[in-house]
Amino acid sequence: MIPRLLALTATILSFWAFGQSRRKPEPPRFEVVEFQAQRQEERLHIDGRVRNIGSAAVRFPVLVLEFLSSDEKVVSTRRTDLEPEELAPGEESVFMLQALPPARAVSIRLEMQDRGRRYYPLLKSGPYPIE
Repeated sequence: MIPRLLALTATILSFWAFGQSRRKPEPPRFEVVEFQAQRQEERLHIDGRVRNIGSAAVRFPVLVLEFLSSDEKVVSTRRTDLEPEELAPGEESVFMLQALPPARAVSIRLEMQDRGRRYYPLLKSGPYPIE
């Protein structure tokens, strides 16, 4: 009785596992067009441009900067709202930031979200060196 039950359970689970639809990764919605991070005196100057390459507008886009150590571990994270508040397909947003450089940070990786923290795939997300 138990071997039949185990066989039936295994069969049902295998059909269920193979029947699950595999989610395709979402295509990139944003692209880093330009990025530069430079140390000047005791400040870090970050400049760049991001373009919406998706097919829909994104309201309240947020750029997330992950500061990485030499072994690519995140040592600090900063978030900044982008302008305009709604980035339509094909539109670009220019950003310019100044910050105190986090200790041990040698590069920056970027992510895109909205204010609701919904993640958007980003092309050319880095990491970019801090010069």
